[in-house]
Amino acid sequence: MKSRRIKLKQENMLCHRCVMNVIRTLSQLPGIEELNVDLDTKRIEIKYSGKGISKEMVENIVEQSIINGKIYRLPMAN
Repeated sequence: MKSRRIKLKQENMLCHRCVMNVIRTLSQLPGIEELNVDLDTKRIEIKYSGKGISKEMVENIVEQSIINGKIYRLPMAN
């Protein structure tokens, strides 16, 4: 199956706790092959295979994780 990439710039990612919460939250998504989160550049890059992941979904998940200051539990991961 072909791999796809999503790249985001997340301006409100301000600390290492944000980075860890984003990594742990996004790691719940099925098909994740690579996940790079850089606090200095505020960039997030995901490489994944399969369907069911969109840029809008990732943006929402990241936003919830940062706003709430904790790992956002995905409904599909329960």
